[in-house]
Amino acid sequence: MSAAPRSGDRARPATRRGFLKLLTAALGGLIGAVLAVPAFRFLAFPARKKVVIGPDSLVPVGQADVVGDRPVRVEIIAPEQRDAWAKVDNVRLGAAWLVRAGTDIRAFSTTCPHLGCAIDYDAKSESFRCPCHKSAFDTDGNRVSGPAKRGMDPLDIKVEDGRVLVRFKRFKLDVPDREDA
Repeated sequence: MSAAPRSGDRARPATRRGFLKLLTAALGGLIGAVLAVPAFRFLAFPARKKVVIGPDSLVPVGQADVVGDRPVRVEIIAPEQRDAWAKVDNVRLGAAWLVRAGTDIRAFSTTCPHLGCAIDYDAKSESFRCPCHKSAFDTDGNRVSGPAKRGMDPLDIKVEDGRVLVRFKRFKLDVPDREDA
């Protein structure tokens, strides 16, 4: 039979062995926490960071002085596009028509708003034409004829230090109202 614990045993001061157990557990927890932070950051990357760079920014397409009386077709090429892990240089996003309207320059997508064919400029009739389904547009981008339900899609443009910068955007096809794709 074992003896009943005495009342003095409960309030016994901590022993050296108990203190070392507590110290070891605390140090182990601290080391685990220190190692968990970089491990968590590695696993959570790229959360909460902007890692996709490319089509949503203004892209330089040429000099403003090359845009004269006739529209000029330019390629829109992002100098760099990246996602979380990959980086690609010189990514072709699309093309645009640059049109001078007085002192201003306007940009229109070369994609036909009907079904997405490439719009060309017809110098003879001084209008834009889609070769696929015969839609026609004036130099202001307005629909003149054909099955397209709206005019040409305008693109954001900025002229800075004599250079033309264009923001490429895709729009839904074959709808009367302009909607982002």
